[in-house]
Amino acid sequence: MIIYLWGVFKNLSVRSTTCMMFIIVESGSTKADWVAVESPYITRFYSTAGINPSTQHIFPALSETPGLAEEILKAEVIFFYSAGLVDDASRTRLEDWVRSTGFKGQINSADDMIAAARACCGSEPGIVGILGTGSNSCLYDGQSITTSIPSLGYIISDEGGGVHLGKEILKSYFYMLMPSADRTLFESQFPVSRATVLERLYRTPGANTYLASFARFLQMTDSEWKTGILKKVFREFIQLRLLPYPECSKYHVSFTGSIAYYHRHILSETLDEFGLHTGKIIQKPISKLIEYHINNS
Repeated sequence: MIIYLWGVFKNLSVRSTTCMMFIIVESGSTKADWVAVESPYITRFYSTAGINPSTQHIFPALSETPGLAEEILKAEVIFFYSAGLVDDASRTRLEDWVRSTGFKGQINSADDMIAAARACCGSEPGIVGILGTGSNSCLYDGQSITTSIPSLGYIISDEGGGVHLGKEILKSYFYMLMPSADRTLFESQFPVSRATVLERLYRTPGANTYLASFARFLQMTDSEWKTGILKKVFREFIQLRLLPYPECSKYHVSFTGSIAYYHRHILSETLDEFGLHTGKIIQKPISKLIEYHINNS
């Protein structure tokens, strides 16, 4: 998918008017947003499947997205933010894949937590969380991440994210805890069986994105059961991934990710329970990252 935006950023306080052409990529495990920036006022957006160098063995074929491979070859710099950049090996895997397109320029790679912090806080300090397919959090000083509670992957961690919600929804369904009205709706939208679920979880790649796909069911219902599920996973995220920061009550807590965005009212209510203050909640960091990189180019 490609979207052309002309003059979108004319109101930015741009410190640099360089004509350097660069690309920003912001990727989770499910979806990646790409934007080619030719000047402060000309941007072209693309979308591909997500890239996670820690959990994926095969990355998307960029040739399947019309025009994207050509943009990569024209760029001078690629700022690549990705889930799963946890060590030198994952960084090398990602950068080797980008180089395989023929790209000869500079690659600046960082994890998706840096992307969330820059999008939400810019150059100001704050607490930042990601609630998308997975989850994460950090303390950001306005320049870099100073403290981050480590994620242990979707099997152990990802509290509050889509994977966690998918697990809770499936347990509620198969354990006969889901109310009848929600159960009927769920069966009409997700015709699953125990055998299908086990096959997809244990014999098929992409178990994390499969689990997270059930989280969209919560956008189809508005019941007390839904509220209970959301508050349960958000409380666990807050208790394990926010409260350990001594500064958590000093700053507003901002979020990126679809789970945070679509359920922001319940998320804010749950933060209030713990005396925490809600900051920005952004579904996709990409637009704010354009602003950040134009102003810091």
